[in-house]
Amino acid sequence: MKKIILRVAALLALPAALTGAVACGGTPIGENKSYYLQDDGIYPAVSAPYEEESRAAIERWKSAKSNKEEVAKEVAAELYAYACYNEEYLDRYVYFSSQTGYTDLGKDGYGNVTTQNYKLIINADEQKNQPGYKYHYTIKKVNEADGKMESYKNLFEQGRLRFVTDTTLLYRFECEEEDTIKYVTDAETGEQTDVLTCGWVTGKDWGSIDPPIEKREGQKLTLSGIEEDITALADNGEAVIHGNVNILADNILRSATITEGAMDGHTVYEITMELDIEVANTDKASQTMLKNANEASECKWIDDAEGNGPTITFQIWDNGLMKYYRMDEQWQGTMVYAVIFRFEGKATSSQEVWYSYSDGDTDMTEKLAMLDAAKQQVG
Repeated sequence: MKKIILRVAALLALPAALTGAVACGGTPIGENKSYYLQDDGIYPAVSAPYEEESRAAIERWKSAKSNKEEVAKEVAAELYAYACYNEEYLDRYVYFSSQTGYTDLGKDGYGNVTTQNYKLIINADEQKNQPGYKYHYTIKKVNEADGKMESYKNLFEQGRLRFVTDTTLLYRFECEEEDTIKYVTDAETGEQTDVLTCGWVTGKDWGSIDPPIEKREGQKLTLSGIEEDITALADNGEAVIHGNVNILADNILRSATITEGAMDGHTVYEITMELDIEVANTDKASQTMLKNANEASECKWIDDAEGNGPTITFQIWDNGLMKYYRMDEQWQGTMVYAVIFRFEGKATSSQEVWYSYSDGDTDMTEKLAMLDAAKQQVG
């Protein structure tokens, strides 16, 4: 991912519904730095917990002599599950995601909203005397709106940052005002980029205790264990799997293709999976995750105008670590905003996510300096 422009301008997507307003009060800290990933094309500098399982799945696909389409679907689902669950056991990783999209509320209006996430995790390691860190911001901007979405723009537009240091100490920042949310202007060219920024102020949680930033305890989950975990977490309103899809549910894939490429001297696999909406819409875990992510009381996937179901395209390195993923989907349902607003609507959604595992991209120096400056201002 390069510094100037992230290739997301043509995407359509719906962010998760917002239930809060922009922050008021707090100590002004300054503009978000919009950290760019420099090394998403460099081979991971960390070991992959599910490398052995991922390589075995790829070999099964390569050696298949019959039922190749079915084998491709099975292997694709397994590789996606392993790639997502690697994050539970990694030493460190960072990703940047951008999602822009269109929501049609019929007579109640429409909106085009961009949501961007930057999440950096360094898990605690007692043997190395390494504390855990998390730096995770979400910035959401309304690009265009009409009707009630325009009237209640502040429900859809905001910025939030959760900063955890010393494994458990949480410092929360909020967007200073919705008017500070904007697209970054490149200092060299003067052109507007596709990356959002905002002004931060200190939030309510300041040095409070948060769940520890550490690897999941115990031995890593088996494939069947991952399947059980997806369902259990969905019931608790949580998810490790990306895309709100129980990817290991029986027959949830309509089709899958796997291709090989190369980067930085290693093989990169690109996998495209199309969901079967009849299966996905009756799978309890998938439905629960979809509703939770979109604050919808009723929600189901629908095929697009060409009859294609939701599609996940992802790239993994040859060790199974996620390099990139994109999800294109459409769904309709009853959306709930700020508890009191309920709208019937349809959303067209697409999201792109880039990963890096390098020392440079996961360096905390600049971020910790920001926090130290904030602490001094707060007093």
